[in-house]
Formats: sequence, structure tokens, C-alpha cells
Amino acid sequence: MGLESWMLVEDQGAKLSPDSDIKLNQEQALLTPYQLGPFALSHRIVHAPMTRCRCDGGVPHPATLLYYAQRASSGGLLIGEATQVMASESEYPDVPGIYTQEQVDAWRPVVKAVHDKNAIFFSQLWHSGRSKLSGCEQRILVQKFRCAARNSIMAGFDGVEIHGAHGYLVGHELVREHGESGLESSVQQNACRDALEIVGAVVEEIGASRVGFRFSPYTEYEEAKTSDQIELGVFLAKALNKYNILYIHVLESRSTTVAHDKNATMEPFRNNFKGSLVTAGGYTREEGNAAIACGRADLIAYGRLFLSNPDLPKRFELKAPLNSYDRGTFYNNSKVKGYTDYPTLEELNLKI
Repeated sequence: MGLESWMLVEDQGAKLSPDSDIKLNQEQALLTPYQLGPFALSHRIVHAPMTRCRCDGGVPHPATLLYYAQRASSGGLLIGEATQVMASESEYPDVPGIYTQEQVDAWRPVVKAVHDKNAIFFSQLWHSGRSKLSGCEQRILVQKFRCAARNSIMAGFDGVEIHGAHGYLVGHELVREHGESGLESSVQQNACRDALEIVGAVVEEIGASRVGFRFSPYTEYEEAKTSDQIELGVFLAKALNKYNILYIHVLESRSTTVAHDKNATMEPFRNNFKGSLVTAGGYTREEGNAAIACGRADLIAYGRLFLSNPDLPKRFELKAPLNSYDRGTFYNNSKVKGYTDYPTLEELNLKI
């Protein structure tokens, strides 16, 4: 495949700017610096956590190092792929873990490669189960998250993001029965209890300034109304203030079946959470700039666009065309195709 075949012709692909010294203004708000707790970021474009299924036997591969190093930029924030806190069956094969010494040792050079680019790297901690736990099982899980957070710091990560989205083990309790008059306070407390216990343990272990929490209040479930989930998400955001965590990462809906106004969806979380706000949800460059410029969010996380454009911040700066992404390679086990073979502008020999 020739390098030219990666190029995407779409509404995001503006002509290359002849002037690489672009003035930072509202049209380039994503490129403004931001102080995320102790971390000085040079731009607001975050690498979103994405399952890639390339870690054979749960252990990061040398290709994992290359993948993240390719996407690291000075002062940029990368959130790593969902990483198991304990041995568990998963619907996805070859996802990484951070619960054994072998895994910790394998992550160390990956983290170093990112740090060598002067970037910030957070590990996303995850348990892939979706079933309700007994009290004993929940206590065990809390300790597994605590240990995984400790292991992440030992591996060199700057912090961790707790995965409470998509109905997985941490997030499944955020989908509950609702009454005609909405969610009762006791239901909200019960729905958030497990997640908050995990957050509390992780904060106690590594410090609040190293902890983020991701959840998906706009995810569609047959058994729950979207309005109730938003209400529950706001309850959770308020409850997280107690722990003074660094940020919340709100996953917005990309579905066309859910009424979704990016001008309004972040407002309840912005108004009720005291820390930094990261959002993700199929943002374009223009939408991301607008969200930052008007204060709807502090940081914008990009998934598919970052997956296929290792130098995404540079492309956004130059308003350069983007590589297209190949859905068929999102979850395969190739260590090259659809993983580390997406070219940068420099590799495409484009004249900037």
C-alpha cells in the first residue's frame, strides 16, 4: 500500500497552511497550554484510551512501545488502553494487564519511551466483567484496583484513569432501575457505591493528583432512560469532589438515535465537578477548538483520529489533511497493520 492511500479527503482536511507559526486564537484553542494539576500540558489534545488487542498473553509487546512513542508529543497527555487489574475473561483477546511483575516490567520501557518525548502518560485501569458482585468479591476488587494503581506508578506511569464506562464492572452499577419521578437518592448512592470505593482506595494509594475517572452517562441501555443516566452521572460527579481527583473523563454519545447537543451535554458536569473536565465523543478539530474556546471542557480526547494520525496535534496545528482509519484493523493482532504503520506528515514527505 502506498503512503498516499492513507490520505483522507473530508471536511476536516483543510489545505496545508503555508505558515507553520500559526497564531493561537479561538480557532486554535486546542493548541493552548493547560495546567492539569501538577502536569503542565502544552496543548489540549488527549490520546483517548482505546482497546487495541496487541498484547499477547496480557503482556505489552515491543510494538506497544512504538505505538505510544509515535503518538507522544512534548507536553501532550496520553491515556493508555484499558488494562486489566486482575486475571479475568474478556470479550477482547490480548488486552494488557498490570497485575504481575512481568507486566510491570514490560510496561516500563513503554512508559520511558513516552517520557523521552516529554509527554505525560496515564494508565487506564479496568476489569472487564459485567456481573454484579457479592460484598466479598467487591472488597477483593477494590484491593485489586489499589494494587494495580501501585503497580502503574512502579512502572513509571504519571497517574491512572479508572474505567467506569460502557457498563463494565466498575460502571455497571451506574445503570439502575428508575421510577416515574426519576432516581431516588438511595438508588443513586447504591449505584455509585462500588465506583466510589475503588476511587477512594486508589486515591489513598497514589494520591488524588494522579487519578482520573471515566464514565459514559450518554451510553444507551435498554433498561435505563438516558435522562436518568445523566442525572446519575451528575450525582457521581458531585460525589467525586470529595476525593479531589484530578479530572473526570466524560464519554459523550456518537449515536444518531440519542439527542446530542455538544453545546449542552457538558454543562451539568462542568457545573458540578470541581476538577478538570475531559470529554470525548467523535469531536472534529473544529468542534474541539470550539469546546475549549467557550469553556465547555478543558481537554478533548481523540480516539480514532489519534489512532490513525500519530502526529495529530501537528496536523491540527497546520490544518493538514488526515489519514483515514481502517476499522477492520482496530482489534486484530497485527503488530504493524492498522497499528504502527499509519504515516506522519514527515513520512508522507508533505511540504509544510
